[in-house]
Amino acid sequence: MHTHILSSGLLAAVLAAAPLAGAAHAAPAHGGTARTAAAPQSASLVYMNTVVDQWTHWTPDWHDSSHAGTLFAGSNYFFCYKYSLTYSDLGRQSSVWLKTDDDFGNHNVWVSDVYLDETGFRNDILWLPKC
Repeated sequence: MHTHILSSGLLAAVLAAAPLAGAAHAAPAHGGTARTAAAPQSASLVYMNTVVDQWTHWTPDWHDSSHAGTLFAGSNYFFCYKYSLTYSDLGRQSSVWLKTDDDFGNHNVWVSDVYLDETGFRNDILWLPKC
């Protein structure tokens, strides 16, 4: 009898919580899709090693006109990645650009991923969210 009461109480608790479990993922009644808020930018900081000092850019490209400042070689944090213009150097070619803050105090600037160490270059789009 004691087991029956315990399991009935547990079942009641599970059934009472069931409507709450799916509430965050329910689609709106209007036939649209559910939307989720974007995570704050600081929530997705990923540190990777860069192998050379490099220019940062206001836009994800290699143009001199978009030059912002410099990101020094070493351990640097990145927020997210984006595909843009292809850049080649150090025997690598990539269209992946990483958003970061540079060492001159410029925020939300871009660098190519070709200057990451081998591990970062192979895994950056796996570790970072898309911008």
